[in-house]
Amino acid sequence: MAAAASRAYADPAAAAARLLLWLALILLMVLTPVAELVFRGPLYVFLPVGACILIVAGRVAQERGSGLKLARLLRSPIAGAALFLFFWAGLSLLWTPFPDEAVTRFLKAALTALVVFFAILSLPEKTRATNLYLLPIGLAIVAVATIVLTFFAPRMFWQGDTPDATLAQRCVMTLTVLLWPAIGGLALREKWLLAVVLAGAVTAAVLATFVEIALVGLALAAVVYAVAVSEPQRVGQILGFGLAALVLLAPAAALIVLALVSVGHLPHVGPGLVFADVIVQEWPRFITGHGLDFATRAVEIGVLPADAPGSILFKIWYELGVLGAIAFAVLAVSAFIAAGNAPVAIAPALLAGLVAGLVVAVWGTETTQIWWMSLNGLDAIALALMCKAAPRAKRPLAPAAEDGPLEPDEEADALEA
Repeated sequence: MAAAASRAYADPAAAAARLLLWLALILLMVLTPVAELVFRGPLYVFLPVGACILIVAGRVAQERGSGLKLARLLRSPIAGAALFLFFWAGLSLLWTPFPDEAVTRFLKAALTALVVFFAILSLPEKTRATNLYLLPIGLAIVAVATIVLTFFAPRMFWQGDTPDATLAQRCVMTLTVLLWPAIGGLALREKWLLAVVLAGAVTAAVLATFVEIALVGLALAAVVYAVAVSEPQRVGQILGFGLAALVLLAPAAALIVLALVSVGHLPHVGPGLVFADVIVQEWPRFITGHGLDFATRAVEIGVLPADAPGSILFKIWYELGVLGAIAFAVLAVSAFIAAGNAPVAIAPALLAGLVAGLVVAVWGTETTQIWWMSLNGLDAIALALMCKAAPRAKRPLAPAAEDGPLEPDEEADALEA
């Protein structure tokens, strides 16, 4: 044990990389969620800083095969669909009526995605057991503090221009989305009691604030997790193709609702009917879309009524047209199938995490905000860290020199072997 430690710490680069990795994970997994309790913008600062530290740590460690990993990722269906979606969104800047705001939004989203992608690529091939406990610690603090602030400081906690901008809703959304990589990490370490306690604390926080979208997202994600424990591949296929059908058939569903309302002489109001009216009146524009960021601006200037849908289903069709909808559907299918095909130990958490985020997006919250994109970026890093801890082939009896000393859990496993 002492010899392994001396060999590991004899390499200054490896020691520096471990320190940077530890600092980055503390910043991302603990400080960022906790800071959401008192500030509205910690994600904008902490996510890029933490991601850049991860990238630097990866460069210092100088792991071999990073080029091969990058090439393999870029050849995957998920990367292909995501790259085409970004390409089409960028191309739509040529015809969007508000190019200045749209360019700003596109650049922020692209930079966030790029930094998160390279941060994930820079994570070490095998994570330490202690790293898996950081996110549960952060979420436990946020859950308890959310309950306390809801009852004892409601004015400060609920103050904001819109519900989506309040500290309460942002904290609850953070808990709902990040719970699943935290549960997955604890499950990998077989800390089932801690996982149950954390899930109970988050559920109590969501019930205390009673944010409907968080309640729905948490409930559906929990159902998916429970079902996927036994059949992750089948659940991934059902969810992927189901979401793709929901995206591609959204205009047809809106037109059916319009026809039923007209036949039944019912009130002609509601987001679904706004969607149908736009299709009838401007159907040629749904081939290319109106351009990035126009859905939000159209409501502000009165082109669309105030009750226009806020769902990502409407925004994809309205802004990016049929090509954007197809790309998003392919991305959804690829992501869910990949999650279902992951190792059984982590597949349920991956699927539940995807469902939690997509429920919020489909429900119609302000998912085009940079805050929401940043939260998804943090969730992606947390899920990737969980995947790095998943069991692979037979565990070696002793760590390599550059891996450093064994953690207590790993030491016990090695001694038993």
